[in-house]
Amino acid sequence: MFWWLLPVAAAAAGVAVWVALRSNRLSNVRRRPVAHADRLTALPEYQAALRRHRRRLLLAGAACVLLLASTAVAAARPLDVSSVRPEQRNRDIMLCLDTSGSMSSADAAVADVFAGLARSFDGERIGLTIFDSTAIQVFPLTDDYAYAQEQLHLAKDVFDGKPGSSGFLDGTWSGRGSSLIGDGLASCLNSFPREAGKTQGEAGGDTGQEGVQQRSRSIVLATDNFLSGEPIMSLEQAAQLARERSVHVHALNPGDLDYGSGPDQPGAQLRAAAESTGGLYYALDNADAVAGIVNAVEQTETAAIQGAARAVFSDVPGLPLAAGLLSALALCAVLWRLQGSRPRGRAWLRRGAVVLLVLVAALRPGLPGGSALAATTDLNVFFVVDTTTSMVAEDYGNGSQRLEGVRKDIMAIAEQLPGARFSVITFDTTAHVRMPLSTDTLALETITDVLEPQATAYAKGSSITAARQVLSERLSAARDSNPGRPRLVYYLGDGEQTSARDPQAMTLDGGLVAGGAVLGYGTAGGGRMRENTGLQGAAPKENAAQESDSGTYVQDNRAGSSGDAVSVIDEERLRNLAGQLGLPYMHRAAGAPVAEMMQQARPGNVERADGKDPLAAGAELYWIFAAGAFLLALPEAVGIIRQLRGLPGGPGKEGVR
Repeated sequence: MFWWLLPVAAAAAGVAVWVALRSNRLSNVRRRPVAHADRLTALPEYQAALRRHRRRLLLAGAACVLLLASTAVAAARPLDVSSVRPEQRNRDIMLCLDTSGSMSSADAAVADVFAGLARSFDGERIGLTIFDSTAIQVFPLTDDYAYAQEQLHLAKDVFDGKPGSSGFLDGTWSGRGSSLIGDGLASCLNSFPREAGKTQGEAGGDTGQEGVQQRSRSIVLATDNFLSGEPIMSLEQAAQLARERSVHVHALNPGDLDYGSGPDQPGAQLRAAAESTGGLYYALDNADAVAGIVNAVEQTETAAIQGAARAVFSDVPGLPLAAGLLSALALCAVLWRLQGSRPRGRAWLRRGAVVLLVLVAALRPGLPGGSALAATTDLNVFFVVDTTTSMVAEDYGNGSQRLEGVRKDIMAIAEQLPGARFSVITFDTTAHVRMPLSTDTLALETITDVLEPQATAYAKGSSITAARQVLSERLSAARDSNPGRPRLVYYLGDGEQTSARDPQAMTLDGGLVAGGAVLGYGTAGGGRMRENTGLQGAAPKENAAQESDSGTYVQDNRAGSSGDAVSVIDEERLRNLAGQLGLPYMHRAAGAPVAEMMQQARPGNVERADGKDPLAAGAELYWIFAAGAFLLALPEAVGIIRQLRGLPGGPGKEGVR
């Protein structure tokens, strides 16, 4: 941080050398000529003593040089980028928006209300999920409000019909019918991470430990509750699931009484469902809606959570201070041997002060009220994740699903690239941007934690290159935004092509991809795939149960086949895809080292993130003590140089003066 101190220290050391090499007239006045001194200096004993003295002076000089260099470096406050995860106490709020045709005239207004909610919350994590016949997460739970507001403004532009906003709703029409309210609410419930404080069976697929503090979770559901299709789950069933998971559902209805006020009408049913979860119900144009929902959310208790891993500049003076302390002790020991007397006089007081100052600096004293500067790595990282049904095949590690390996590897890569910007693109029948580029690794952890395949009932043949167009567009946008920032691509899948057509070539414009890897999951023996009804929440992570029944696993419906279907990795296709992207291919198994994934993932330049709030930390004081030790060590350097300069060069060279 204070690298300007190094040239200042070098100049001070240069002045000390100049002072030491000047002719010392006062010293010459005190000298007296001695006749026939050459007879004394020629004695072997004298020469041996002189050599010992010179060696000790040189040793003292080396220790002094190391002391000066190390204390100067420590005073300059050397920095490194580290990753920290501060504890936070907050709540989770998922904004859930019905984008069906009956809502088209109201969605822009809903986006405005959502933006108002985001501005009103302070420190809470918010996310946005949109749905029609199927649900897509626009952005995961995050406390990066600038990022959330940017995405909400983009949503409003889409609903206002502004140019350049096409593709925002892609993936919301993959189901059967339209405006499937219950399915949409269930998908929003499944967008919360799984550490819900309940066992898997109790939370419908959520994993956790008994006794873990339940986080406050709320959903703001904006819909007119006009159903147009046959959902997997009704609104009442979704509300029951919310009650089981202790999630409050607050409803915003742009239609309210458009269909009448009877108990069997959409508005009344939506009100009953919301209030059954402990939530509130408002008409969209109700002026009290935002304040009422914010107040209701803030009435719930906060819960502790490990915050997003943040890259920060932190002081790393350990090595120079250790070297400084050892060299200071060595210098004192050598000078003791040279002088052969008890410690007395100002010289030994100064030497003792040097040792004490370096020791205090090594203890890293500080004061409260400081901060650590946020850092960002000049790097964009895109994760392209296969979320087809085959990715829940149970042949990863000890019977876990392939997606479990994907989750672990994504977070392992993110840990190796602190401060980078991450994006997640998933694909099944179609490709979706699940997380735009962001440095919020807690949002990345959340979106990774809730990865699951599409509902088995909606699954169709898919291509392993279904994400090509979306990836190309995102890479191009990132390049246009910052041409000098490298872009890494990690493709994570099993290579299974279920579409009747051969996959398109995964070719991208030259220069778009600077590195990354294609990571393959699965085995040649294959694994069975559990059905995803869309209701059970997140798939189980570890040690999936092995018992089979016809309603649990995907069945083999090929002609002449029966029983559980088995998915097998297709490494040949994955290698071809890697060749098209110009990236290495590697098969990933449980316990595989992280280093191999980073072969073509060179970190970018680290820079200060001026837009980020600094992280609270103690104000470091060690550098002041290190600077004091440097200044007190300069006279020692002068004295050692003068002593070396005053030594005779050899026998017979010290004549009569």
